[in-house]
Amino acid sequence: MYAIRTISILGTLALCLSLSAQPVSRCGSELGWRQLSAEQAAQRQRSLRTMEAWLASAETRNNELITIPVVVHIVYRTLTENISDAQVYSQMEVLNQDFRATNDNLGIVPLNFQGLISDTEIEFCLASVDPDGNPTTGITRTQTPKDNIGWSSDVHYDNKDGKDAWDTQHYLNIWVADMGSNAGGRATFPGEAPPAEDGIVIDPRFFGTIGLAADSEPYHLGRTTVHEIGHYLNLEHVWGPGAPSCDVDDFVEDTPNSSKSYLQECPQEIQFTCGSTDMYTNYLYYTDDACMAQFTPGQKNRMLATLYTVREGLRSGPGCQPIVGVAPEPQSEFRLELSPNPSDGPIQICCVSPVPDDCHWQLYAATGQYLRSGRLTPNLPAYEYWPELPPGVYFFHLQQSGRRLAKRLIIN
Repeated sequence: MYAIRTISILGTLALCLSLSAQPVSRCGSELGWRQLSAEQAAQRQRSLRTMEAWLASAETRNNELITIPVVVHIVYRTLTENISDAQVYSQMEVLNQDFRATNDNLGIVPLNFQGLISDTEIEFCLASVDPDGNPTTGITRTQTPKDNIGWSSDVHYDNKDGKDAWDTQHYLNIWVADMGSNAGGRATFPGEAPPAEDGIVIDPRFFGTIGLAADSEPYHLGRTTVHEIGHYLNLEHVWGPGAPSCDVDDFVEDTPNSSKSYLQECPQEIQFTCGSTDMYTNYLYYTDDACMAQFTPGQKNRMLATLYTVREGLRSGPGCQPIVGVAPEPQSEFRLELSPNPSDGPIQICCVSPVPDDCHWQLYAATGQYLRSGRLTPNLPAYEYWPELPPGVYFFHLQQSGRRLAKRLIIN
């Protein structure tokens, strides 16, 4: 049910998905990853009251597609930790699939929960404009001398060998940094952290689906980041704050109570605790990546409450706007071909490049709204057809190995 929980002085910083050999749950509210000051605890309570008031109101929920601008700060000590742009793009694809319920494993959701699969109408884009209004790839890179910096607040500060956040009111900041054997990721709940530390941290081994992540099974499908963004948008674990117990819940009515986290498990049949069936395919459990598949309508409402109140700046920031104007002539060896353009049917797309890395594309409406994305093999034409799109002007963005191009596309 919806309720406001009391916060202890220990932070509820979600620090989740322990990846050690032993199935030990590791969350900030249990481990006390950092202490909340009395002022921070009071701010968290105020934020909770604001969000709960929105949930309790009778206002109509807008069917508005929300696109959250993301900046990925790669803070690395070794060259291996300096993950590729392609690995970042692979994570963005997972986010947009999972939050829109277009992931390809929806069939694993038990029959009695199929009706609770929710398209959250939340999408993500790598920021195209930085806080100063300059064009950007949405990816920063910082070398650090420190081991396991992702486990420390140092990761959030330039003067501590980390990377300063971009304006956390208007950007979702994701730090990708080594967390050692401590955890796969951590996140701040709304209203909980100082602005400089607001966002999520993910170990590079569990970010995206390729590169380092490809060798990190069973946490190799990008669901660590999906889970942590759930916390960032005010979702508790399905079993509620603290250790799994039937005595608490997650304040969401359509996620049954549970007394099990399913850490390092991938159930193949119906599971029961607390007198009801467990929704172990929910992203807010600890199941293996391949066994995570859904958010619920109740969780969607809770995330929307966050985005319409204490994190409302994410909906109005400039970060996802396409860059319009005269762009420098692209390098001759890297170019984007769209034909025909204008088009009233299938479009041939080709990423022309001497580099073998995959090319990644995103399509935006003229308003800056993210529409869809995909990947291309360099120099191999592919075809896309979007008959559902109304005639108009669109912007097609292409990235490869840190390079970025954009073209206007006219659909008749």
